[in-house]
Amino acid sequence: IKPTTFTANATTASTIVVAASARREYLLIQNDSDTVVYLAFGEAAVANKGVRLTASGGSYEMSREFGNLNTYAVYAIHGGSGNKVVCGIEG
Repeated sequence: IKPTTFTANATTASTIVVAASARREYLLIQNDSDTVVYLAFGEAAVANKGVRLTASGGSYEMSREFGNLNTYAVYAIHGGSGNKVVCGIEG
């Protein structure tokens, strides 16, 4: 699968930032905002729960090699105001 880059908005409500993909072999999500963002896999994201991406560059990486690969949709949420950006690459 050819790697593709993406950008998505995280909001104060749980939002899908990466769709489920049975073909996924790698995923990197990075927080490109000034606010902490929380991730959940296959279920709605909840602030202060799940994978925490620190502001201004926090990231989460998954692959078979790391032993944490899953194919679920990835949801994000933050506890600030407005839209916050996450970006990354999936392959």
